[in-house]
Amino acid sequence: MKAAVLEGKRRFVIQDVPEPVPEKDEVLIKVQYCGICGSDLHVFKEGAAVGFGHEYSGDVVKLGSAVKGWKIGERVAIEPSVACGECFWCKRGDLGLCEQYYIELVQYKGAFATYAKARHYILHRLPKEMSYEEGAIIEPTTCAVHAIKVAGIQKGDVIAVLGLGPIGQLVARVARASGAGAVYASEISPQRLDMARGAVDEVIDAKTTNPVERILELTKGRGPDVVFECAGAVATTQQSVALVRKGGTIVIVAICFETVELPVSNINLRGLTIKGSMCFSPGEYAAALKLIKNRAIDVSPLLTVKMPLDKINEAFEMAARGEGGKILIKP
Repeated sequence: MKAAVLEGKRRFVIQDVPEPVPEKDEVLIKVQYCGICGSDLHVFKEGAAVGFGHEYSGDVVKLGSAVKGWKIGERVAIEPSVACGECFWCKRGDLGLCEQYYIELVQYKGAFATYAKARHYILHRLPKEMSYEEGAIIEPTTCAVHAIKVAGIQKGDVIAVLGLGPIGQLVARVARASGAGAVYASEISPQRLDMARGAVDEVIDAKTTNPVERILELTKGRGPDVVFECAGAVATTQQSVALVRKGGTIVIVAICFETVELPVSNINLRGLTIKGSMCFSPGEYAAALKLIKNRAIDVSPLLTVKMPLDKINEAFEMAARGEGGKILIKP
């Protein structure tokens, strides 16, 4: 079969590799689409020796000897998990904080390939109402669902989303579906600004308008109840603290590896809560699937770029430039 193999920084090579052999509790899946995640981008840029390619959908083509309840030919989406299931954090449902997470990630074999294998108990049947493309965006939607849960949004809350990459787009949509009274968002990419129009109350071009000033104006100087930092940038992290109302909550969704200087006194003097959101918890994947299936959120504006496996380097460079919505690879 064909698979994308990372050979150093920013260089995939398409190779002929052996087809995965499913263990007794696994199934073999013919991959239809696999999305490029922000974490995949970090792997790509650094040439890191960890697994990549986890947002995927496909068809069951082979069953392990102990697999029950599944048939060859079924359409599936995969709830990816490299959590051990046994540590303190896993037992609390905090799978993204698993003590073995990064150890397991090194062993992970992803789905930028013709076939991938997965344990049968992390499969979800793809409803007939949903396309394979929608199946591949369930996992990032799950991360958005988790971020909304972490925030503790109340009905009628005013929300700000800073950064409208795929995760920011999904956070904005899930926030609206969760009862937010108003959703304001900022971004610098013209294409991503257009993708958000109609999904939020106001989209702010951060290149031409100061998002802090504009959102404070929209909230009559009070600030939003919850700010989601979804850009992974120093500037937007600092804006989050300047923007949120007194007693409000900031949720850091994207990963910023740079050092950020913050006025720490603002946190206690203004009674702020700052939380991190990592991956998702049990049950949230099914909730995300239901949101898409029932059309409670519209993900179709994000599914505009689909590229074959042999164009994977071009696709990753496009994602690195912040272009497009959810970029999908079709092996």
